Amino acid sequence: MAVGWQALIVGVLAGFVGLAELVGRYRSDPAYVLRRTLGAWVYILINVLAGVGALLLIRALNWRLGQTEHVELWQVLVAGFGAIAFFRSSFFVAKIGGASVGIGPSLVLGALLDACDREVDRKSAEKMSEVMDDKALDGLDPDSVMYALPVLSLALMQNFPSGEQAQLGAELAGIRNDETMTEQAKMLAVLVQLAKYLSGNVVMNVLKHGREAFLAPPPSAQVTPPQVLIEQAKKELGEQT
Repeated sequence: MAVGWQALIVGVLAGFVGLAELVGRYRSDPAYVLRRTLGAWVYILINVLAGVGALLLIRALNWRLGQTEHVELWQVLVAGFGAIAFFRSSFFVAKIGGASVGIGPSLVLGALLDACDREVDRKSAEKMSEVMDDKALDGLDPDSVMYALPVLSLALMQNFPSGEQAQLGAELAGIRNDETMTEQAKMLAVLVQLAKYLSGNVVMNVLKHGREAFLAPPPSAQVTPPQVLIEQAKKELGEQT
């Protein structure tokens, strides 16, 4: 197989590895991340270049990977799926400013990927912040939102992993029990947490179509105590006489 075709196959495999990482990392709305953030595509491109670079290195060193047959196939598979592991490795660890820093390909690649992650985080945070829109939350009861919204939202999800459900439940319980936050702040924190796991669109649609379930109860009519009524009646009688 020609080197060009090998590099193409390796690039596709490494690109899918990077894409799978992004889907797992930004599970709330990976499609939005891919559509709106340049950092996501830079991340995938880094994976592609790492894979092609690994293939060229393997060929230059004539690594046969312990195989006697289908050597080129093994080289392509190892470069495509194992390049990122190699380029995230360190040759040695140095102490810099009291911290242990790995010196090697991982130092450069890690800095690039961190920059991409921050850019993706900023863009996805802008999208998720839409769940805190004042117009959508006007008139809603914080307690109803904090307790009923997670139940209704999760009920709509057919394949939400049980492990992530438990993790989300623990995080929501921590928010509800936080005595340093106001009820309004707790409600906003619950909305953001749900948006991280389920996407902002799902949360906003549940709020929109199930709005009646989250409305604040009407203020109860004030009942005048009997003793007050008696005093008022005495006062009126006294004025009449």
